[in-house]
Amino acid sequence: MSAPQKLVVTGHLGFIASAFCNNFADRYQITGIDFGGWGALVRNLHPGTKDVRADIADAERMAAVLDECQPDAIVNFAAESHVDRSIDDDLSFWNSNVLGARILGLEAIKRGIRMVHVSTDEVYGDALESNEPWSESSPIAPRNPYSVTKAAAELMLQSYHGTLGLDVVVTRGANTIGPRQFPEKAVPKAVTCFLEGRPFPLFKTPAQRMWMHVDDHVSGIEAALRKGKSGEVYNIAPSEASEAYTHDVIERVQKIVGQGTMEPVEDRKAYDLRYWMEAKKAERELGWTPAFDLEATLADTVGWYLGNKDWLQEANAVLAATV
Repeated sequence: MSAPQKLVVTGHLGFIASAFCNNFADRYQITGIDFGGWGALVRNLHPGTKDVRADIADAERMAAVLDECQPDAIVNFAAESHVDRSIDDDLSFWNSNVLGARILGLEAIKRGIRMVHVSTDEVYGDALESNEPWSESSPIAPRNPYSVTKAAAELMLQSYHGTLGLDVVVTRGANTIGPRQFPEKAVPKAVTCFLEGRPFPLFKTPAQRMWMHVDDHVSGIEAALRKGKSGEVYNIAPSEASEAYTHDVIERVQKIVGQGTMEPVEDRKAYDLRYWMEAKKAERELGWTPAFDLEATLADTVGWYLGNKDWLQEANAVLAATV
């Protein structure tokens, strides 16, 4: 594809998409589309990003927005993404994660433009019994409603590639942390608990994750936008050395904060105990490699929250209003 200049980035008020806008606003003219739901904060808006409030599952609205901005490509970050919420009620997950992706895919087909669909390593299921890390050819086996909707969207868009000519690239990102992550996720939640003198609720069963800095994640997505082969899937993951048990990571967060305690709680239903994948294809075809190791990822992430306690306070207030 020719180099894109104008992008539509969905979910731009959320965690990963706001990092994409922050990092690449000088390279692209970005129109952000965000519903403004529970995980979105206005203060995440990058000043160089045009801010459009709309639901990607609203077909007429999407057509109108895309007619107006005439993008060269769509990068779809927008998603309901919290596993526990999907277990409690998955309707909004189907609406945003599948119907919204369908509408964007059909609009991309109509306009002859590329769509990058940001997915997750959770579509692979649980790697606890695996002898080797997942590659893009590994079977998908999602185990909770959230990851099922992400897998469904992938399959739908890939079918559009084969039947309707959609120029789509799918990225599957590893467990991502960094600035501006909503504080119901583990690391910002731990920082909040430790600062407020509350114990962090840690699932009883040890679980392994690959901990990737958000800047590495978005650099991989941007590489897929420019260099990815149409119809292909790319794993975006940190080095193998960045894999760690959740309790070890939370203990390291505790040390950086300088205080705090943890208490064991019951595991969530269908709790995946290991996410484990490699990103050799992205390195080979996209020229992408991660820049952060685990130590640097945690130091930068926790340091950002400690230096932006007003952001953390506002995000926690929004979170409290939704539960």
